[in-house]
Amino acid sequence: MKEYLHTPVLAEEVITYLKCQRGGIFVDATIGEGGHTLEILRASRQNKVIGIDWDQEILERTRKRVNTYSDRVTLIHENFTHLPQVLRTLGVEQVDGLLFDVGVSSVHFMEEKRGFSLHRNGPLDMRMDTRRKLTAYDIVNHFPLDKLATILRRYGEERWATRIAKVIEKERQQKDIRTTGELAQIVSRSIPRQHHSRSIHPATKTFLALRITVNEELKNLEDILYEAPLLLKRGGRIGCISFHSLEDRIVKETFKRRGSACVCPPSLPQCICGGKEQVLKIITKRPLTPRPEELKNNPRARSAKFRVAERV
Repeated sequence: MKEYLHTPVLAEEVITYLKCQRGGIFVDATIGEGGHTLEILRASRQNKVIGIDWDQEILERTRKRVNTYSDRVTLIHENFTHLPQVLRTLGVEQVDGLLFDVGVSSVHFMEEKRGFSLHRNGPLDMRMDTRRKLTAYDIVNHFPLDKLATILRRYGEERWATRIAKVIEKERQQKDIRTTGELAQIVSRSIPRQHHSRSIHPATKTFLALRITVNEELKNLEDILYEAPLLLKRGGRIGCISFHSLEDRIVKETFKRRGSACVCPPSLPQCICGGKEQVLKIITKRPLTPRPEELKNNPRARSAKFRVAERV
């Protein structure tokens, strides 16, 4: 794996809002390249971090980066949805802070072989955990047209979803679509040129939708965010950095549900749960976003939103 300079997003806000200066046990549930973990470790000599990632390659890279703090870091190759089991295995009942940075690592986009980038030609893969079976190739070449269109519309919020799916189906009848380059060109041709954005590639939303589907990103996030607050000590905090509206909506609504005594779905006309114990207090009424000086140094942070809640 090549070397890339990694800059953690909203690092100062993470340290401040998760109260890392006080010392404690923190979980970096999406440790990635270890940027946030390093900042947490430097914030206090009493801090210990349990870092989780389901990408083995990136985890091994991170192991080298945090080697200086090896006595205070535990790295686990696992999907963060299994966080409760991970902590039980480590003999940890509750922690002082939880961080979820659900953005994709820059390494994923820089490595052609991973198939995430529409600007670098590689195999249609997009698996964060290469142990998983489903790939973007499988979806693009074998999913029925209507299901493919639904994926693009639901997860990519792509207005041209049906049109793109139809063109993909026509192309795959001739030959399999095997590379990111091929797919990017097909999607670009599918969208009328007058509707091409000047700021983003026409295939951006399609690639996003495929990646989310391959890795079940939204389902995983929703599942763990509901359970995770119970892993916190009283006064401990949970923070989540998201990068697009679907993720942020899940974080906002889950924190809201856990911040209320009623846990019934918002769709129900009235409460049927009888009211349960409030688990969280919302700290950030509105999401924190990168400051201008951070955006100047790290333009990739522009869409980041950080929400924080505290265990009551």
